[in-house]
Amino acid sequence: MFFQVQIDSIRQSGFYQLLEEKYPQITEQINEIQSDKEVQEILKLTGLKVDDFESFSLTLEGLEGISKMKELGRSPKIGSELDILFRAKVKGAINQDELFAFMLGELENEDGKEARDRVEKTKRTNGNTTYMTIPVEVMDEKASSSDLLLAIRKEKNYSELMVGIPDNVNQALEGKFGHESLVSLDAMSDKRQVTFAVNVDPALWERPEFAANQQNPLFAGLANSVKGIKELGISISFLEKSLGLEICVSCKDTQSALGLWTVAQGGLGMAQLAMAQQGGQAPPILNRVKTQAVEKNVFVRVEILPSDIDEFAGELLAPVNIKEEVADSGPKLMQGKVAPSIKTQLIDGMKFELADHKGKVVVLDFWASWCGPCVRGLPTLKKVCSTFDQEKVQFVAVNQGESKKTITKFLKNKNLTDLVVAMDKSRNVGNSFMVKGIPQTVVIDQTGVIRFVHVGFGADSGSQLKNEITELLSGK
Repeated sequence: MFFQVQIDSIRQSGFYQLLEEKYPQITEQINEIQSDKEVQEILKLTGLKVDDFESFSLTLEGLEGISKMKELGRSPKIGSELDILFRAKVKGAINQDELFAFMLGELENEDGKEARDRVEKTKRTNGNTTYMTIPVEVMDEKASSSDLLLAIRKEKNYSELMVGIPDNVNQALEGKFGHESLVSLDAMSDKRQVTFAVNVDPALWERPEFAANQQNPLFAGLANSVKGIKELGISISFLEKSLGLEICVSCKDTQSALGLWTVAQGGLGMAQLAMAQQGGQAPPILNRVKTQAVEKNVFVRVEILPSDIDEFAGELLAPVNIKEEVADSGPKLMQGKVAPSIKTQLIDGMKFELADHKGKVVVLDFWASWCGPCVRGLPTLKKVCSTFDQEKVQFVAVNQGESKKTITKFLKNKNLTDLVVAMDKSRNVGNSFMVKGIPQTVVIDQTGVIRFVHVGFGADSGSQLKNEITELLSGK
């Protein structure tokens, strides 16, 4: 198995920059990862920044035998049954002395000074490369039958870190470590920045679910065809104005490849036909899916456009500029109606029941930590509500779908620990208020009637909310 991500190339692509501009939560999530305590410790030790990471890859050889290991009730041993190599390339120099000292300190805390001394003695430098070996005796012998070698090589403008079986690391340093067994790596686009390729365990096709079902010709054909699959490759190419997705399936012979391609073409045609028969229109992306059989390989390719992201993002990605719903559509339809009776739990463990707050103006703001407009809006809406008598106005931030740990960490990082947060992990509350896009703000009057609903956050959202609350408190 081979997995590689070329981070720097992705960041420089036009499509990524377009996504970053339109969906700022991508940057928010990167910043959140960077602010994680453990990540901060690693960056401090190595003297690096997140932007310094150019690429990383992971190679595992021997995965096809894992099913046999499971039958024996154990995991494959590194070295004798599973080979491993991890590589990372970064800009500038890694502070290797600090990194090694940290690793040795952790080893001493866990296994004692004797284990530390044994590993520390293996540290050596040869030219521009520093090595340190982790002997098999220091590791769990049930998990490994080989030493692991850590190497850091410093070049003029970049550094490389490698960890793996000693032979693999040494071959990689000499530029001789390849992936000859993975034919899809040569067959897929050379413009790719994300690559995944894996040999398929033949034992997989012996499972009952892959037995041919003659009552379903398409499935029977698929079941027979997949038994010829030897390898699966997936690549993603970040281009200037689009995203290229490519799947490469390598088969044992051309006949298997042709059979698999025929099934793929049939499945694609049936999907398009089914959409037409149901009176619907196939998503544009479906018409851009192309299949091709070339010798022993079958390719499925599709170009993903920004419009496809907009269509399918839904609740996963909230655009920066969410237009207000028109008065007679979507959540706006709830205006003038009695608010649904809801009960949920606050993040501090207390219960929240909307009925308990009759007599107050209640502002519900539906949000998530990955949503850029939500993150910008929360402090403003909270500040507006805090200017009113707390006996008359209640502001509740209703989180959509995230865990307590994620929410707590976000509130701490944003200095919003005094925010009243209701958890709605299953989105039942959100569904009751017709939440489709976030942020969505709902203003409920003293009698429990929904008076205002807004989707999105803009420069005038704060002043608008203030005017609405003032109007309700005045009895209008």
